[in-house]
Amino acid sequence: MKRAVIVVITVVALAIGTWIGWPREGGVDPTAQESDGVVTPRGQDDFANPEGSPEDDTGEVAATEEVEGEPAAGDPAVEVTAEPEFDETAPSEPVEAVWDDTVRTAAREAALATITAFAATDQSADDWWADLKPLLTPQARPVYQDVDPRLVPVTEVTGDPEVTDETSTLLAEVAVPTDIGPYTVLLTRADGAAPWLAEQIRPPEGS
Repeated sequence: MKRAVIVVITVVALAIGTWIGWPREGGVDPTAQESDGVVTPRGQDDFANPEGSPEDDTGEVAATEEVEGEPAAGDPAVEVTAEPEFDETAPSEPVEAVWDDTVRTAAREAALATITAFAATDQSADDWWADLKPLLTPQARPVYQDVDPRLVPVTEVTGDPEVTDETSTLLAEVAVPTDIGPYTVLLTRADGAAPWLAEQIRPPEGS
């Protein structure tokens, strides 16, 4: 009796094991379809074609079209070939400043233009400032910007300017004769190639 039970259990165990291992042992897939005598597997282990549908006639997957104008994967990055623009006329280093007749003439002309614009009090405040502003240094502009031209006492230049101090090659004092006395204009420049600009406009002493 015991032997019969053991035989039955063994047979059942072998049957179960055979059934479990059947798809992995090369047997026929019970979910397969038969077409023209050929069995095509459609089990869940068919990862290459999970839907079980055959591929196209060529057996190749259609390649994805590349977007025109954009580099494809693996292509080198687009190189920028345009070169930056540089101002070749601008000096790369400061120009040495010296005193000579040309520099003195430029200083006298800058002082004359400054006092002439400063004394042009017969125009509106906006026009008066528009003429004077370009002749001043950036540091001097906030000082004279709010000046009321109606309060400026000088009205005209009466003589030729004269350089009175040229101790520094970057600074100059120029006396400009006017109808109320000589104004002194303190000029400065960044280097030998830069223009003279007015830093201070000093009225005559006692005025």
